[in-house]
Amino acid sequence: MARLSTPVLREAVRIAFQSLRSQMLRAVLTALIIAIGITALVGMLTATSVMEGSITQQFSSMGATTFTIQQGGMEIQIGRRGIKEKPQPSIPLLQALQLRDRMTKMGYVASIGDNVAGAMEVQYEGLKTNPNVNVTASDANYPVTQGLTIAEGRFFSAADQNEARSVAVLGSDVAGKLFPEGGALGRIIRVGSKPYTVVGVTEPKGSSSFMSSDQVVYLPLRTAHLEFADPSSSYVISVMAPSPQELEASIASATSVMRSVRRLKPGAEDNFNIRRSDSISALLLESLSSVNAGAALIALITLLGASIALMNIMLVSVTERTREIGTRKALGASSQVIVVQFLAEAIVVSVMGGIAGIILGLAVGNGLAYALDAQAVFPLKWMLLALVVSIVVGVVSGWYPAKKAAALDPIEALRYE
Repeated sequence: MARLSTPVLREAVRIAFQSLRSQMLRAVLTALIIAIGITALVGMLTATSVMEGSITQQFSSMGATTFTIQQGGMEIQIGRRGIKEKPQPSIPLLQALQLRDRMTKMGYVASIGDNVAGAMEVQYEGLKTNPNVNVTASDANYPVTQGLTIAEGRFFSAADQNEARSVAVLGSDVAGKLFPEGGALGRIIRVGSKPYTVVGVTEPKGSSSFMSSDQVVYLPLRTAHLEFADPSSSYVISVMAPSPQELEASIASATSVMRSVRRLKPGAEDNFNIRRSDSISALLLESLSSVNAGAALIALITLLGASIALMNIMLVSVTERTREIGTRKALGASSQVIVVQFLAEAIVVSVMGGIAGIILGLAVGNGLAYALDAQAVFPLKWMLLALVVSIVVGVVSGWYPAKKAAALDPIEALRYE
């Protein structure tokens, strides 16, 4: 049996490239089939990595020490995964104010906010937004707890809040749509049919599939309550702990205060929820694992079809090159060398398709990053996995044709027409 030295392997690869050049169209089509499977694998896994990064960025913008007290009954579910919670009574504005004021007296930074209206259309003269703008009630500390930065103008003053003035702060997307040349401050916009004077514009925060921080119009808390709230409205109180180390103690304090505000008896179950931004983020990221599994399944099915196509092409190649195989064996080539030659050809085609698939997959996945205005992702582990999968596909698909070629009788092969 011939020893598989470096020259033997180098010669096998050289002959593989020669054979592929002689059948260029066939090689390209075969590599394209494999590239489609690898594109599905890398593209979907890159896209989920982009979504994970976007989710993490969105929730971390609230700060690692921020938590919220809100009505329960929320459901986050992708597929069969997720969490369902028992419905809880709403938190009316009076209770929210009591909790905020008591937490403030204890030295915490606390704010009240809520999405009081959604799918609203905002207008300025002849320009208007799509009907997908959220109206958010917000108090003085809302920018602090939510990580908002004012790009132009100001946030709401104490007089704006106390007198329920008709003023508004625009998210960057809304301002860009209505005032593409700038100059939003002092202009009067309409949210639905109600007029508001613009006093500020926020810096862009970006958006994801799960939330948007720029398609928003912020109104003073009492203004939004009077004009958009209804008896079922439930407000959200955000609290910032002094430090990450004091987060658990701060949550315990807020829980105690909220139980007092709600007048819950000792031993009674909490009828409100406390949510940490990192826990919601972790739940969403865990739910995305089902997307990863689906992506892998689709890619494997595609690669199975590519493997069958590659094996069929290699079998045809063995038949077409029967005389060549007989000549090589008559000149002293061992069965092992013949096997290596055909395996090298299958692996080269597969790796070429894998590299093309990796490039296309990264383009597809990062196309989502561009759409979400998120950071591009180049997942090295998925790229290496795709390359390994390509080599495995080449070995599996080429092994049987290679063994069949090696088993040919040289005399019979030389007679083959």
